Amino acid sequence: MKIRLLTAIKYTLFSAVGLAIIYYLFSSYYNPSFLKNLQSISLKWLAISALCATAANIFRAWRWQLMIAPFADKKPALSNVFNALMIGYLINLALPRAGELARCAWMAKKEQIDTAKLIGSVIAERIFDLLMLLLLILLSLLLYQDLFSNLIYFEVSKSVKEKTLVAVGLFVVAFLIVTIGYSLSKNNNYWIVAKVKRIVKKLWDGFISVREIKNPIAFILLTLLIWFFYIASSYFAFKMLQQTEFLTFVDALLTVVAGSFGMIAPIQGGIGAFHFMVSKCLILLGIDSTVALVYATVLHASQTLLVALLGTIALSATPTLSKKQ
Repeated sequence: MKIRLLTAIKYTLFSAVGLAIIYYLFSSYYNPSFLKNLQSISLKWLAISALCATAANIFRAWRWQLMIAPFADKKPALSNVFNALMIGYLINLALPRAGELARCAWMAKKEQIDTAKLIGSVIAERIFDLLMLLLLILLSLLLYQDLFSNLIYFEVSKSVKEKTLVAVGLFVVAFLIVTIGYSLSKNNNYWIVAKVKRIVKKLWDGFISVREIKNPIAFILLTLLIWFFYIASSYFAFKMLQQTEFLTFVDALLTVVAGSFGMIAPIQGGIGAFHFMVSKCLILLGIDSTVALVYATVLHASQTLLVALLGTIALSATPTLSKKQ
């Protein structure tokens, strides 16, 4: 009961933070031209942007299928993998990070695969995505040297404070780990240690499954395609507004990097954090603040609705798929 209460408080606080950011953005950037720009949006380009996002999700499901195959009794159906992915994304809209566990649990039940191994494969998947994001960040730094040098110079004092907070946070985490480890060893709870070891072993098996992928070239290609279509989705979204249609594919890359940082934040659906990062990115690129807010708001809304639609379809299709099996 206590854990549930703490969880509820945590998610309520995250929601409050997201809404506070939204309030700040609209109170700072909103003016009467917001609605005018909103009405001028090209639905054709917005639809193309959504199709690109859908393609990225399909390629992500295909890549996860390759990762699961080495430790599964049989190759899982791509439709099941895609449905699991979208159900996970749907749950993430309400409970950040819970969707990763939910999609693994759904796949485990659907395809009779060990849940811990699936979680291990998701951890590996996230690590590869993090590496790709780091590569995009480095590429952005090379392409926008002047932009970032000015920004870094402005944020130097703030960065020092943030590093101090991070150091304190790491110390607290290390202290908790040592304390828990000492407590387990002192109380001789060997059965707990053994159980943890078994779970870690399964997680590791899922994690290293990448080494056993039969077609590593396909894995790399799919990873590149995922991020290409993420960037393409942002690029075609530029076309929906007259004030942003001149922005390039490289500008879209920068926007995706900024948006990714917003989505990493533990806030439901990245609300607020995504709007803030993308808006600030477009402002740095010379876009009017109100137009930047329109772009961020519409792009986030379209992607959220897409996830909600595909996730709901996946949930509704589950009984039908079960009968067929």
